[in-house]
Amino acid sequence: MKHLILVVDDEESQRLMLKKILKREGYEVETAASADEALRIFEEKPVDLMITDIRMPRMSGRELLRRAKEIDPDVPIILITAYAELKDAVEMVTHEGAFYYFEKPIDVSKMLEEVRRALKLREIERGEERREEEIPRFEGIVGESPKMLKLYREMAKIILRGPDTILITGESGTGKELVARAIHRYGRRKGGEFVAVNISAIPPTLLESELFGHERGAFTDAKTRKIGLFEEADGGTIFLDEIAEIDTNLQAKLLRVIEEREFQRVGGVKPIKVDLCIIAATNKNLEREVREGRFREDLYYRLNVIRLHIPPLRERKEDIPLLVEYFLERFAEQYNAEPKRITPRALSLLRRYDWPGNVRQLENVIHRAFIMSESDVIDVDDLPEEIKTGGEVSPFMIEIPEEGISLEEVEKQLILAALQKAKGNQVEAARLLGISRRRLQYRMEKYGISRWDFR
Repeated sequence: MKHLILVVDDEESQRLMLKKILKREGYEVETAASADEALRIFEEKPVDLMITDIRMPRMSGRELLRRAKEIDPDVPIILITAYAELKDAVEMVTHEGAFYYFEKPIDVSKMLEEVRRALKLREIERGEERREEEIPRFEGIVGESPKMLKLYREMAKIILRGPDTILITGESGTGKELVARAIHRYGRRKGGEFVAVNISAIPPTLLESELFGHERGAFTDAKTRKIGLFEEADGGTIFLDEIAEIDTNLQAKLLRVIEEREFQRVGGVKPIKVDLCIIAATNKNLEREVREGRFREDLYYRLNVIRLHIPPLRERKEDIPLLVEYFLERFAEQYNAEPKRITPRALSLLRRYDWPGNVRQLENVIHRAFIMSESDVIDVDDLPEEIKTGGEVSPFMIEIPEEGISLEEVEKQLILAALQKAKGNQVEAARLLGISRRRLQYRMEKYGISRWDFR
């Protein structure tokens, strides 16, 4: 089914031009000469995306945005603005839920790129992914387990809605910065800087100056004015890793930035406004930190509005073969070397290990094995002792009888056993099998298995 795009502009030439461009791309297009007419169409038809001018008679694009969001809070709305309304457009994207804005004259190729992005994310928001391969993927983030597919969907929703403050939780080594970078790269602030800050790596005495900058003469060594990291990230994203380590004296200043997007340099008196996304991350239990008085409760609640949790590697071991393959390919490219492969025995050991250091530890193990292995095959002897002593491994997990075996029958029996154990619950059965629900449903259809047989 074609996506329906509603174009709203009081200038007929602009409406017709946009309609022609969008129809040429295969979209269904409705046009409206006023905001009132647009709202009537919006209420009567399933609009997937709206493109509207800001300045129109009687009802402005800003009021149209507000009223359209009351009808459908998730509909993406792209704004068209003249230079004089640029400040309003930025405000509407940053704080009022618009998806993106374009200045006149419109960059058509850029507009079509944003239209495609908005519609893709709209499909995800509605849960209309028909096939597993349509679930979004993000560069550098590897995994096809149910927990990772859930993470991808949550990331896509966050990118679509464009919140200003996000909290990412997860153990050390799970990839919190990778997720933060992906949100920035695909989000509306992708044109700005991504500034990563490791709170624990900066001495507490220097942290305030690093984050907020300082004026000349603010302290003994302040010979010149310094621009802080928040100012560097203006228009983009700042990533505050290990946020639980921030000094309690600085937490009040950070709270003000989150609430008002405003701060003062050390030694300064003039408030500095910034427009940026703040992504904080921690491997600690912030609720416990609040209870024990080490983290401000009001700051916690401000950070914890939109939360993403990254699962540890031990909870998604089915992703280990994909991760190993990804790292081997990356190291081959990095060292301009022939690709290496890993034996089933070595891979089995990797899957049995619990990985307290998560993906980062796995990456380091594969990196070492790639460099130290003298052949193009990585085997058990190439792995560190802690991996090898994590449990004995047999060459193969099952025995095949002399007369042979039907692989499809084995697969069918495993699916039946999982559904029986899960009492017909497909989500739980998919988890037991280490596959996605859609993959399970495909195989159930293939083997003529009905979930109702297990109720």
